[in-house]
Amino acid sequence: MSARYGNSYVAHGVPGERSRLGTLEAAFDPATVEVLESLSLPEKAGCLDLGAGAGSIAAWLADHRPLGRVVATDTDTRFLTFPPGAPVRVLRHDVVTEDFPPASFDLVHARALLFHLPEREKVLARAAQWVRPGGWLVVEDLTVRPVDDSPHDLLRKITKAGEELHRTTMGSDMRWADSLPDRLRANGLQDVRSRFTPGVIGDGSATDAFWTATFEQSISAQLALGTVSPEDVEAMRALHRSPGFRDVGVAMVTACGRRP
Repeated sequence: MSARYGNSYVAHGVPGERSRLGTLEAAFDPATVEVLESLSLPEKAGCLDLGAGAGSIAAWLADHRPLGRVVATDTDTRFLTFPPGAPVRVLRHDVVTEDFPPASFDLVHARALLFHLPEREKVLARAAQWVRPGGWLVVEDLTVRPVDDSPHDLLRKITKAGEELHRTTMGSDMRWADSLPDRLRANGLQDVRSRFTPGVIGDGSATDAFWTATFEQSISAQLALGTVSPEDVEAMRALHRSPGFRDVGVAMVTACGRRP
């Protein structure tokens, strides 16, 4: 999996990927933070941020639990930099093949990670075991299901092409997140709750910037795979900038559960 993701159009070495991750943070950090603030975490909490990306959530955890410790992991850690003295350990780690001891953390968090992993079910089960009794597992992943109801045929076509690109090049499932609450319950977690954050596009918002950056960065890969044509790309760009265009292009599902 790591090799597939690491060679994809969203690999950390791709030009523009650091900026794209910044748009993801701007779009979805507010919802993530609201969920994390609602959890009962000890002042000296041990926190694990899996697939930490550009590090905004690990940094937030370090700021809000300065007496605790944060472990920020990724298969490529080049974007994970923190101020000197911050209680953050950066760890190069492949969640598919590498483990942590059971009951190691008060919080395990993963965003926009598991849906990319063909081994997502096994990883979820293991991540649940890394949580201490009374601690929390928070999983957030993207879904494109809202686009099924879009009135724009072209947006539906572009989205299905994006699903196919993710599936064939990385093994991703862009709809797996829809059942996240049930999956957490199936792994023995209690007090499960969830949040749905729509990604509106066409309005100049942070979610619009994330969708745009992702779409533009995917074009070369889409054309190479043959899932879209140059004409489709130009038509989508024209629709996106047309006056009055507003739609939901993606959404984030956040689910959290407490380990008994």
